[in-house]
Amino acid sequence: MRVSTAQMHHALQQAMERNYERYHLAQQAVITGKRIRRPSDDPFGASLGITLHRLLQETEQYQRNLTTAKNFLFITEVALEELNNLLRQTKSLAIQAATDTQNTEGRLAIAYQIRQMLEQVVNIGNNTTYGDRFIFGGLKTLTPPFSVDNDTLIYHGDYGNLNVELSPAVVMSINVQGDPLVTGIYRAMAQVVRYIETNNIEQLSREGLQELQNQMDNLLRTRAIVGSKIQQVEMIQQRLEKRDIDFTELLSTIEDADAAEAITQLRMMEVTYQFTLATAARMQQLSLLDFLA
Repeated sequence: MRVSTAQMHHALQQAMERNYERYHLAQQAVITGKRIRRPSDDPFGASLGITLHRLLQETEQYQRNLTTAKNFLFITEVALEELNNLLRQTKSLAIQAATDTQNTEGRLAIAYQIRQMLEQVVNIGNNTTYGDRFIFGGLKTLTPPFSVDNDTLIYHGDYGNLNVELSPAVVMSINVQGDPLVTGIYRAMAQVVRYIETNNIEQLSREGLQELQNQMDNLLRTRAIVGSKIQQVEMIQQRLEKRDIDFTELLSTIEDADAAEAITQLRMMEVTYQFTLATAARMQQLSLLDFLA
């Protein structure tokens, strides 16, 4: 088989281009630290990498949702604790007002204190917010959920659940609706005030104190639910943090280049490319006169 000079030069040109491409890829692996830069480098690894990147993005979104849910629930718990304190103080004052030794003037002073606490109940209902969102308004989070009309607390929110997706297939309602919780507390406290102001000690002792206890029991159940949701959020956060670490490590093993191996490969490709260049230079010097001399 006869090989022409043109064929030899063409083959050498192809070898130079191929070896330069390999040298360039090895150089990029060292510079970027990445083994896979395009799908053709490792089709299976690239496909798995795309899936892992998508899962990591989903995890980041879930983590943001979890942070929102946790903060929302924490703020709610603080408000519930304040409402509980007001109920406890109201019950203590009501018991004082119900004693036979308390006179009318003393009872009116107690009624005044409880009315001051009624204003605090409204303030808690209207001023408990997460950012610019009102917590106790259901899904109507952009306007204050309560107003007072003739000693009656009026609820302007709705009864929708504020649902947040915390992880795949896990959706949690993170809001406590202001009605009946806050309105029930206000109504019980306002009724106690009226009993005290009208000196209706029998009704105060029998119905007023019992309704305050009912509201305290209801509030305790609500706080237990909120507390359990906070624990659930924290558990999911821990699980997602571990998942994020695991996926990141797996992605690193797929995409990242081994530093020592990449440097060794670069040196080999550099030597190969330099040898190809030297061979090409030597061929350029050869001519028929070299053999005739």
